[in-house]
Amino acid sequence: MTTVLWRFRDLLAPHRRRLAAGGLLTVLAAALTLLLPWPLAVVVDSVLGGAGVPGALEPLTRLVGTGAGLVVVCALGLCLAAAAGAAATYGAERVLSGVGERVLADLRHRLFAHLQALPLDYHDGRRVGDLGNRLTADTSTVQTLLVAVLSVLLPNATLLAGIVVVTLVLDPVFALLSLAVGPVLYAVLVHYRTIIKSWASVARAAEGRVAAHAVEALGAIRLVKTFAGEARSESRFRGHGRERMAAGLSRVDHAARLPAVVDALVHAGRAVVLLAGSLQVLAGRMDLGVLLLFLTYNERLYQPVKQLAKLQTTISKGQASAERVCEVLDTVPGTADVPGARPLPRLRGQVELRGVRFGYDPAHPVLHDVSILARPGETVALAGPTGAGKSTIGGLVLRLHDVQAGAVLLDGHDVRTVTGKSLRDQVSVVPQEPALLSGTILDNIGYGAPYATREQLVAAGRAAHVDEFADRLPGGWDTVLTERGSTLSGGQRQRIAIARALVRDTPVVVLDEPTSGLDAVSESLVMAGLERLTAGRTVLVVAHRLSTLRSADRIHVLDRGRVVQSGSYTELAAADGLFRIMHRLLSDDGAVAPDGPGTGPGTVTGAVAVGGP
Repeated sequence: MTTVLWRFRDLLAPHRRRLAAGGLLTVLAAALTLLLPWPLAVVVDSVLGGAGVPGALEPLTRLVGTGAGLVVVCALGLCLAAAAGAAATYGAERVLSGVGERVLADLRHRLFAHLQALPLDYHDGRRVGDLGNRLTADTSTVQTLLVAVLSVLLPNATLLAGIVVVTLVLDPVFALLSLAVGPVLYAVLVHYRTIIKSWASVARAAEGRVAAHAVEALGAIRLVKTFAGEARSESRFRGHGRERMAAGLSRVDHAARLPAVVDALVHAGRAVVLLAGSLQVLAGRMDLGVLLLFLTYNERLYQPVKQLAKLQTTISKGQASAERVCEVLDTVPGTADVPGARPLPRLRGQVELRGVRFGYDPAHPVLHDVSILARPGETVALAGPTGAGKSTIGGLVLRLHDVQAGAVLLDGHDVRTVTGKSLRDQVSVVPQEPALLSGTILDNIGYGAPYATREQLVAAGRAAHVDEFADRLPGGWDTVLTERGSTLSGGQRQRIAIARALVRDTPVVVLDEPTSGLDAVSESLVMAGLERLTAGRTVLVVAHRLSTLRSADRIHVLDRGRVVQSGSYTELAAADGLFRIMHRLLSDDGAVAPDGPGTGPGTVTGAVAVGGP
């Protein structure tokens, strides 16, 4: 628990004034709670028992007497102390819980920003639902822990310490007797906390799998329904749910046992105090009022202990969630700006890969000693079979990954030495499967250009032929798209992606098979938009259409991560090699011809340049 507080100390630091105020109110509330039994003790001993009045109250008794007047004063004092204690408790709860809400907002913001800063290979190895669960449910559980520590543990611990001090002052020997059950209670709390935390960790991990499967299945609901996979998907969900339930039931079982064990020990302790105290009173060695004080304090003593016992479940769940949150926060971004990184100046557009070696797993390189040069204004095409490493090159130009050897240069600047934002502000991408976000058509066109005016966004949309379908929609350009733009065709989504790249007006454009899978009509509209996008810019295109390859200034053919051929379309089509085989497999309009004879590792048996690593 202290580890969690220390881990998130920088989130708590901005709220130190509120924490100090809440702490003072907590101490005040504890002090007033300690005062509550004293009016009763005074009435029992000094009024009902006929004992002398404590020296501190003698001035008061001269005014009100030692009978009914003193009882009235004690009753009023009890009410005032209770009211003041209630007000202090409210203030402490209000202030400390408010700190918890502020910390939750800060923690979620930090976690979200860190997730966005992590490299793609981190996200490729994680399930979106599990990350979302950490961002929402786990951070909320951490907040519950922090609030519990501040508003439950702190006041109860303060009260516990106060009671121990007061009872030791009253009668040290009897106080030690009344506290004898404390070590046993502590051992029980530690034992159950370990078990509950273990099951809470298992439950949180299982809950992450439940969320991950739900997001995956609902995100691919069209696929699930198309292949009648509802029963299989439901079965997997039920399986993850049962894992979560089993862990949760084990946690609940131990969490339910703890208060019962604590209750039994607490009542045993009170019985010892009652027995020993009564014998002391009967023997005349203790006043009845003092016994009542001890019994009251003994009850108050174990109320915090029982609260802390109930708190073990919250603490265990919070620690398990904190570990999952910290696991993300402790992951170092692989492509963060290096110290001293400088903004990239406006590019002319020269793109160069120089002796690049790269692998998503460094032990298994995807690219081997790849050297490619695209001069300003040139269109350079990348062709080759699936898995040759073509799409990976585009990611390296954007520095979505860092090379293991060699360098990626833009106008001679190593991309590792410049700021990521200044780099990506000058490179536009049209992917094979464009991503659309919730919002209007214009929102999606302007995603990469938040500075653009509505007129500029509409102009880019018209240049990309988005108006061909936007003008027919009920809301026109302001039509709100469904999640991922699922109600649009592939060609319509692709034209929005082209308009998004157009409005950015960058000197470098990366096209990753932008016409893959489109029908002839959609392809013609997309190609018209691409012609406007690429005019006068440096273009790196992953291509599988012969029409695109013919228009390229230079073609690099990749196979198994190596450049095996380079040249113009005419030169490569005339020379022996992989490109010539590809040429034979494709018709003039880019359709796939019947499979040709195998040629070993580089055989192309389908669409030539399907995007991939």
